[in-house]
Amino acid sequence: MADGHSEDLQKLPERVQELEGKLAISLDTLELLKQELLRKDQIIAGLQHRLFGAKSERHHPDQTQLDFGEDVLGKSEAPCETPAGQEDDPEAEGAKERSASRRNKKDLFPRFLPVVVEDVIVPDEVKADPDAYIEIGEFHHDELTVRRAQLYWRRQTRKKFKAKEDRSLPPLVAPAPAPSVPGTMCDPDLIAMIIADKYFYHDPQYRQSTRFLMRFGAIISRQTLNQWTHAGMDLLAPVGEAILRELRLAEVIQADETPMAYLDPGRGSTSQGYLWWYRDAASGTAYCDWQLGRGHNCLIELLGLDDEAVSCNVRMIQCDGYSAYEALANRYREILLAACLAHIRRKFIEALAEAPEESGEILSIIRRLYQIERQLRNGVASASCRMLVRQGRARPLVKQLKEKILSEHGRHRPRSKFGEALDYARGQWEQFERYLGEGRLEPERSGDRLPQAARRANAVSQIDNNLTENLIRPSKLGLKNYLFFGSAEAGSGSALIYTLIANCRVQGIDPERYLAEAMRRLSPDTTPEQAAELTPAKLAPLIRQLQPRPACAERPADDTIIKAA
Repeated sequence: MADGHSEDLQKLPERVQELEGKLAISLDTLELLKQELLRKDQIIAGLQHRLFGAKSERHHPDQTQLDFGEDVLGKSEAPCETPAGQEDDPEAEGAKERSASRRNKKDLFPRFLPVVVEDVIVPDEVKADPDAYIEIGEFHHDELTVRRAQLYWRRQTRKKFKAKEDRSLPPLVAPAPAPSVPGTMCDPDLIAMIIADKYFYHDPQYRQSTRFLMRFGAIISRQTLNQWTHAGMDLLAPVGEAILRELRLAEVIQADETPMAYLDPGRGSTSQGYLWWYRDAASGTAYCDWQLGRGHNCLIELLGLDDEAVSCNVRMIQCDGYSAYEALANRYREILLAACLAHIRRKFIEALAEAPEESGEILSIIRRLYQIERQLRNGVASASCRMLVRQGRARPLVKQLKEKILSEHGRHRPRSKFGEALDYARGQWEQFERYLGEGRLEPERSGDRLPQAARRANAVSQIDNNLTENLIRPSKLGLKNYLFFGSAEAGSGSALIYTLIANCRVQGIDPERYLAEAMRRLSPDTTPEQAAELTPAKLAPLIRQLQPRPACAERPADDTIIKAA
């Protein structure tokens, strides 16, 4: 008995050691499971933010304080002067600019519209004895109203004649005019309205069909609307080819892509294609290309490249970290890639909850870089001045940002949000630093119209690719309404319309007016060379004369007041 008890005591340390080992393994497994659960929670939170959260990445200086009281934040300090050598907060500066340009209440309504006087109200006492009073002034009570559009037939009558002298001769009648839009019985104004309603105002054609019935009493099926839309696309196709040729003359372009679903008969479900967006960094000219794939061959096809040599003028493409762009640069060494700081920043914004202190410090440096770019954009700086500013002020910040990223790398789990942000930034760093060597002007802004030749000479690598991402947003908003393209072939026509609308936005003109004017001047025999004179940039001066002035324009003179019948 004693021997058995002694043997158990001898095995006890081994058993304790075994259990401690199992416990350590269990604790390690538990820690890994907690980390994996935390990672999945972050993924779910990110998806929820994408669906329901604010899309803007703008940072406000008071954002981190929210509305907490002094019991949480402590007593606020008195404001002090900005120390010498420090940058002002860029978001606060932007808020001041927006506040200064904010319109007052009387500017919120369109005062330039004509006034229809329907009634003049005179007091009953004056009506009873008009000779006893003299008029010394008047007051106005205005109400904004609208006249509904009218759907009607525009008829051209061709007279038919018979010779009086010789009745055997056939009747004479003028030849029938060609349809304004071949394959339809519509005027360009109606086709332009249907296209703009779908692609600019994101109104699916089943809603348009219902509106035609309820508003005008006209039964126009979705199939008919779709047929008319494609007829307009066929007529506008040479303009899209002319814009593509113009884009290929650019030296620096920005590129991005987005998935779009389309119907694929026989599969039982939709398939996925891609809208590739390209933008001339100098002129702002935009082009949308529809492709069924996402490989670098899509870039080669659009830019007109071959295996012999680079036959286009593009020397730099600004893009995100997608591998297709890297494959293109490896194949064509003449083409360089420039990274997008907004994509780098977005990764650290997503990691704020996980590593608030480290991410916040990195984002603070990035905001100072954006402040420098904002000051350069607002000021009229020469190319050499821009390069000097970037080298003198931005380069030290870029160096500081790089040192911070390198110091944090390796201290965080690679699969964590902050670790992924660090890996992405390190992979894009060489391409990002290329913007420092570019001092040439950024693309024109509203009110800053440069001649085309000057814009070509002022191509630039910008700090981010946000202007190209802005082109994508309308197409994604439309996708939420009509869900998918009707076929793979329909994607090309939709890409054409998105191209024209995007260039209308660049020029600040109404897409519906532009589409109507362009179709009036086009014919089935129009070549891309002839259509080059009908792009949104070329027709913009005419369209600006046709469309209304901004809502803050002054009220018209008295001679524009219309007396009601």
